Amino acid sequence: MRKLLDVSPRFEARVAGVLYLLNILLGVAAVILIGRKMQAQGDQVNLFAALVYTVVTVLLWRLFLPVSKVTSSIAAIFSLAGCWLPQSVYEAAHLNNFVCFGVYCLLIAWLIVRSGFFPSALGLPMACAGVCWLTTIWPPLSRALSPYAMIIGVLGEATFMGYLVVKGTRDERDERRPREQAKLA
Repeated sequence: MRKLLDVSPRFEARVAGVLYLLNILLGVAAVILIGRKMQAQGDQVNLFAALVYTVVTVLLWRLFLPVSKVTSSIAAIFSLAGCWLPQSVYEAAHLNNFVCFGVYCLLIAWLIVRSGFFPSALGLPMACAGVCWLTTIWPPLSRALSPYAMIIGVLGEATFMGYLVVKGTRDERDERRPREQAKLA
């Protein structure tokens, strides 16, 4: 079992990227289905997307642990809350789950910049995605920025996702160093 969990960070990052891509495609499919008055099918696709995003969250949590255990864990909690809190919780707070994903993206952006195994510039599109998702806190602003905030948010996350798929992490030697330092701590 230990061998199964002790895979290369580059491989983990690429798997996370592929699953991230699948999640985005599933989200688009769910929106299309719901737009065509196929609510039950859209909900099923959203459920599968939440399962896939949960795996992405765990992989990114594990990948960013050497950078900051606390920040990586808080980010994961926000992502999981965005995936799994019942809609009634958000309705009671007059919010939607994009708020959780906004905080998640901002924390991931910070972790990207601090990591050293991703180009710091990748943090900017993730931070932009986080800000775009946070505009949903105030519905008049969200409506005023629609659909631009959604497009920028998706593009911001897709930039990071694309890097994960294509490159994984920078250099295998660079990714081992933070993991080894984390094991010593």
